[in-house]
Amino acid sequence: MKNKINLLLLVFSVAFMFFSSCSKQRIEMNEYESPNDFMYNNRPEEQIFILNGDSGGPIIGNQNTHLWMDSSIFMYSNGNDVSYPIIIKLIEVYKPKDMELYAMPTVAQGNLLVTAGEIRVRAFKDNDELVLKHGKVYAAKTPAVNLVPQMSIFYGKEMGDIIDWMDNASDVSSSPGVDALEFIQPDSAEYYSLLVPVMGWINCDYFYDSPNPLTTITFESDDDDLTNVMKFLYFPDIKSVMQIYENSGVNVPIGSTVKVLCFAQNSSGSMFHYYEQITVAANQTVNVTMSEISETDLLTLMDGL
Repeated sequence: MKNKINLLLLVFSVAFMFFSSCSKQRIEMNEYESPNDFMYNNRPEEQIFILNGDSGGPIIGNQNTHLWMDSSIFMYSNGNDVSYPIIIKLIEVYKPKDMELYAMPTVAQGNLLVTAGEIRVRAFKDNDELVLKHGKVYAAKTPAVNLVPQMSIFYGKEMGDIIDWMDNASDVSSSPGVDALEFIQPDSAEYYSLLVPVMGWINCDYFYDSPNPLTTITFESDDDDLTNVMKFLYFPDIKSVMQIYENSGVNVPIGSTVKVLCFAQNSSGSMFHYYEQITVAANQTVNVTMSEISETDLLTLMDGL
């Protein structure tokens, strides 16, 4: 009897170690780090201009954004007037690649936007960031193709670690009635003309009205821990970028053509990615398998979105 008991204990012990080993193998996932350096080093730089009051012409950015402004529209945050020289800082984000590198998707309160590009405009006197006086605007022109009359201005609002887009300037400014001052319309065949009542991020776009039902898209992987992986959907027919936070996103139009791109780096700094083009189905699941890629090839892939 004692021998039988010992034999049974031995069998159970071996079985436990076997299944424990299998379980450990199943849960060992490839882990990644957020690709912050890659994103920072490859996105468009913030451009710096000096207003001296000696030119009536516009500031022109590298991607052909035009800005018109002078000292009369600015003030310190305490309400005091400001004199020249004034530093203007401009970021231009017009390509889906750059929207992903800046982690600036074109989604407003969870709803897709059709975008014509994003810019961030800030003004400084020495180390003090300036604001617009009440009732004042700066004028701008943003380059565009296939101009549409329903285009409007959305304003970037910090929501924790992300920027969400608001369609009223009063949502991001304490100036009463500030949203009544905004203006945007097609100008010639290549630009939108804007009057902007607040500083910071703005987005030229409008809400996408999907003809199809909306669904949820979920990211999963049998091999990779997706916690630190950047996950994006690009809708080429809509001209919109959605970032997937956590591992799921909502309000994705069924039947849409979507280019799925994930990227991250490992502990050694090597880049990894996943890419595929899909047609969105109801309750869509994307099963991700990351593979190594050079930074050059990843940037080329992103350029082709």
